[in-house]
Amino acid sequence: MIRFPRSAHNAKDRRTRLRTGSAVCSRGDSDIYARHALLVATTPLLALTLASCAGAPEGDTAQILRATLALLETGRSPNAPQLCVDSRPRGEPLAIYRTMRINSEPDEHQWREAEPLRTEPKVHGRDLFNDATGRETLRIREPDEAAEPLPREAQAQLDARARAMSVDGESLGFAMDGSLAPANMAVRWWLMNRLHGCERTVVLSRLVHDGKTGFITATLDHWGTTYALERSGAGWRVAAQWDTWLY
Repeated sequence: MIRFPRSAHNAKDRRTRLRTGSAVCSRGDSDIYARHALLVATTPLLALTLASCAGAPEGDTAQILRATLALLETGRSPNAPQLCVDSRPRGEPLAIYRTMRINSEPDEHQWREAEPLRTEPKVHGRDLFNDATGRETLRIREPDEAAEPLPREAQAQLDARARAMSVDGESLGFAMDGSLAPANMAVRWWLMNRLHGCERTVVLSRLVHDGKTGFITATLDHWGTTYALERSGAGWRVAAQWDTWLY
């Protein structure tokens, strides 16, 4: 298992500036969050205004996101607490993959059959801080890699496409809304997810695709994985996932 600092996941993170003519929308996300965090906590109307700055994703972007969200919800009980997803991405889709490939043996990590990202037990930032500072020894169970690895030929094809897109691919930002999510999943602005009753919050990266194959990374409670998607008929499906990691 490889531990990554947050900066690795955020490498080359490019914020999407929305050209709508609105004073709110014309600023970078970080500026909005810094200036309006307190106001949003007390004024839900501003959160709705920010969410409306861009239209919902369309075309391949929407289909890739819809397939990813559907997989993340797979197997959850209808009575389970709500799973939340940040509406905007954070980080590049293949940044961690590229780092793991450079710093590990060729067969150390593999592409596997795609499964929902599960994290048991929950890991808190305070737990990681205490472990890093020597206050407590954190013992975290390794994630179960129960899914079977893909055949070597399929892995080689995914590796070739991932390497190429990690260098030359243009990642795409997005601003999701609930229309892409399955039932019992809330897609909201990041601050609303931190303030209002989410069991857990998934953060997606930007996405990249070449029209046939796409990649997107999902993180949850300090665990992460990268999903590979492929075009299937008129839509997209999640075809595989990279080994999980702790960051």
